[in-house]
Amino acid sequence: GGGGYNELRIEDRKGQEQIYIHAQKDWDENVEHDQKIRIGHERHDTVEANSYTELKAEEHRTTHKDRKTEVRANDHLTVATNQHVKLGTGQFVEAGNEIHLSSGLKVVLEAGAELTFKAAGSFIKLDASGVTLVGPQIKINSGGGSGSGTGATPILPGKVKAADSDQAGNLLDRAEPEQRLAPPKGICLECLRKAMREGSATLAGTSA
Repeated sequence: GGGGYNELRIEDRKGQEQIYIHAQKDWDENVEHDQKIRIGHERHDTVEANSYTELKAEEHRTTHKDRKTEVRANDHLTVATNQHVKLGTGQFVEAGNEIHLSSGLKVVLEAGAELTFKAAGSFIKLDASGVTLVGPQIKINSGGGSGSGTGATPILPGKVKAADSDQAGNLLDRAEPEQRLAPPKGICLECLRKAMREGSATLAGTSA
């Protein structure tokens, strides 16, 4: 109603083959077992508002080439137990203002050849030759205080809404009386309902 429409269009002309689906409002799917999708070329998805995904078991994903991700606002990640990251060559992290690492028990930084801490013209370097401290002054137990960082405050994701769980079939039984259509002349209504429930192509009817 209201000028909207749902559409299923099938184009079968050579070179222009297409299946087009338009849902004026909502689209709900319920798959009771597996779903498998293969795309022979590219896939493009556009979501105009928020996207919510809930996976109730494991997620496995393999990307054979580069992965390029851009987040144009904040990125929040919460991991309930451990996170393991392994890189084949290098990791390069740059922050405009601050990087804060915090641990409840210990932090270990380990390098096979060289480890350097550098700030404001002073640095500490650890390598095979020893420990090098360079700065305008080297202060040991000379008072002062340590710096502090901003704590992590990740935001949890929103809840996923379930798909419509309406049961298919028995449409004649569930239709409002004023919406029901009369069966074709000579067709037993109860026989028609029974055939629809059983998926039968033949009906037992009465002659006019």
